[in-house]
Amino acid sequence: MPRRRAGSFLNDQAKPRAKDNLPEFESISARTLRAQVAELLRDAILSGRIAPGAQLVEMKLASRLGVSRGSVREAIFELAEQGLLINKPYAGTFVVSIDERAITELYSVRKALDRYAFTLLWPKRNGLFRSELTVRNDAITAAMAAGDRTAAIRAEMRFHSFPYEICGNDLLQELWQQLSHRIQLCFTVSQAVAFGDSFVTENQRFVAIALADDLDAMLIEIDRHLDLGLHVIRQLLARRDDAGQRDVQD
Repeated sequence: MPRRRAGSFLNDQAKPRAKDNLPEFESISARTLRAQVAELLRDAILSGRIAPGAQLVEMKLASRLGVSRGSVREAIFELAEQGLLINKPYAGTFVVSIDERAITELYSVRKALDRYAFTLLWPKRNGLFRSELTVRNDAITAAMAAGDRTAAIRAEMRFHSFPYEICGNDLLQELWQQLSHRIQLCFTVSQAVAFGDSFVTENQRFVAIALADDLDAMLIEIDRHLDLGLHVIRQLLARRDDAGQRDVQD
């Protein structure tokens, strides 16, 4: 369902704003403020416009969005429950950081869940499964060809959600949904490094094996695919740490 967008920012031209780590937002309309603020912040975090580890200041957000601090506070509470934000005593509210331990733990859990989901769905594969998996992969390819990183991240999330939607295990799907925001945050980070032809080629390989007849090969491919994604994120984290050390030395 298309989102309703509000007008320009309140008092945007009145005075210059101090530089901060927030991207540009559109003002929020008066209806269902909490839900709109939460959706806007969620999209900004999951698209990478607000970086992992960035601090969110309630007063600044309320001023930028033209809403009350209460609406921002409720939205922040919702995103914290979803695992996207963390409240640190005496420090403030931050987007969850991506460090090697957290990523390694998440990918270890995801590997087990993906393997089980494909094991359950394997005998259920039919023409509809094949066509839908192909369509969702084509959406990733199209978004990358257009250079639309946000659309590519969302398409990748839809692609990897599909096995859970059809595996027939409600609890497994619920577990995936609980982890989905953190997983999508990982997609945001990984696509900052792997975006383009190499990414498309890897996904095409994954689809080809998913449409073939060898479950053991599929389980091996799941491990390989996730290990590659973990490696990409570790590369980015290493670059970030190196850059931080250079900043300290300078």
